[in-house]
Amino acid sequence: MKKLLSFLVIGVVAVLPLSVKAFSLVPSCEKSCPTEDGKCEQTCKIEVKNNTGSLTIFEPTLTITGDSDKITLKSIQGGEGWEASQTRDGNVINLKFLATSPVTASNFTLATFVLELEDKATDCSLSLKNEEVTVEIETEVTEEVETGATIPLAILACAVVAGGAIYLVTKKNKKLYKI
Repeated sequence: MKKLLSFLVIGVVAVLPLSVKAFSLVPSCEKSCPTEDGKCEQTCKIEVKNNTGSLTIFEPTLTITGDSDKITLKSIQGGEGWEASQTRDGNVINLKFLATSPVTASNFTLATFVLELEDKATDCSLSLKNEEVTVEIETEVTEEVETGATIPLAILACAVVAGGAIYLVTKKNKKLYKI
């Protein structure tokens, strides 16, 4: 009987953590540089995972750290069934999402927003915070990509030096040999 009880307790302890899933916000961002006006844009999509309740309003804050003065929230669009609005106070952007009808889906897209970065070297991070969930969103600094254009120039320089050496060597030897 003790063995059966111990197997039952071990089974419950092993299975219990597998079934618990917490509410989470999952960001995914893409950065494009430069746009037609020389600035960069970062488009972020926020998805809700493992929702267990009925949501009608969602009010997170988006805190910008780093070069916050070089970043503007260009646009924000709520996901399907959500209306989005925003207000900014310094480096904190208060977001408000209202559902047209209660959302009970487990996984859904909450919003898509576009940040305008002053240049490719804008260094910042974003923190999306709700009452129970905090998510960090990184903005990577775009660096210049080396194209490898110096390699053909080096080959060309070596060819010119080799051609000059061949010319000088053949100019000194003007003897004709009879065969």
